[in-house]
Amino acid sequence: MLNRLRRLKSAAPWRRARAAQREARARQTQVDELLQLARLSFVRLQLAWDTADLHALGELATRQLLDELRDQLAQRGPGPNHTEVLQLQARLLSLDDLHEAMLASVEFTGLIREHQAHEAAPFRELWMLANVKAAGPGWKLARVQSLS
Repeated sequence: MLNRLRRLKSAAPWRRARAAQREARARQTQVDELLQLARLSFVRLQLAWDTADLHALGELATRQLLDELRDQLAQRGPGPNHTEVLQLQARLLSLDDLHEAMLASVEFTGLIREHQAHEAAPFRELWMLANVKAAGPGWKLARVQSLS
């Protein structure tokens, strides 16, 4: 009996280690999925901005940010816009559970061309994505800050 207890006791750290590894892999998968969604949202937002598609912008952004984007589109005027995303990297800086919402801070870097006649330029932006629990599942862009 004593030997069996010793074996069980010595196996417990291994079980905990395996469980921790499974949990870490699951967290990394969630981070990878969030970053993939963020990159897709970045490209979709650029297209919606270029075409002044308020409906598409509304699907991607919170109501408050959509109001700001609407004002910026009015200042930009009705002329066509062209944005070409040549390189895009995303890095999760933080993921916070605020009870009523999950907030993710994602840093984007890469190369972008905003006018066909211009050279591509490096950029760096911070995006705050919100997943408001009461609104149902789904991440929306809440804030954008240029870091370059």
